[in-house]
Amino acid sequence: MNKIISISIAIAAFCFSVATHAQQPLIEPSMEVHDLFGMEGRNFRPGITGRAVAMATVRISRIELEKGYSTPSHNHADEEIVLILEGSAIAYMGDEAFPFGPGEMITIPAYVEHRYEALEDVVTIEVFGPGRNLGGGPPAPAENP
Repeated sequence: MNKIISISIAIAAFCFSVATHAQQPLIEPSMEVHDLFGMEGRNFRPGITGRAVAMATVRISRIELEKGYSTPSHNHADEEIVLILEGSAIAYMGDEAFPFGPGEMITIPAYVEHRYEALEDVVTIEVFGPGRNLGGGPPAPAENP
C-alpha cells in the first residue's frame, strides 16, 4: 500500500512539474558586458563600498573595506569565495582565524557563520553561488576601527 501511495505522489509531482514548466515563457539567452571596476560603488556604511553583478545562479562583487572595518558575522545559503586583490585581512569562522592577503582566497561553505576584518585597506572579489546571495545585510564597522 505504501508503494502505491509513493508512486502516486511521484507521478502527481512529475505531472505538476511538467504542467508548471510548460507555462513558463521561453527566455532568449543574451550576453552582456559589465565593468565591475568602473561602475559606481554603493556605500554600505562608512568604510565599506561595494559593486556587484548578479545573474540567476551566481553573483560577483568587488568590496572595498577600510582598515579596521569588518563584515558582520553572518551565514547564507550560498557558497562564497573571497579573493583579496589588495591589502590583508583575517577571516573568522567561529573561534578559528584565517589570515589572508593578495592573491589568496578563502572558501566558505553554505550556512557557515563567518566574517572578515581588514588589517589594512582591502579590495576583494567575492563570488556567490548557486543563487543570488541577498542575505547577511551590509557590512558593519569593527568594534575598534
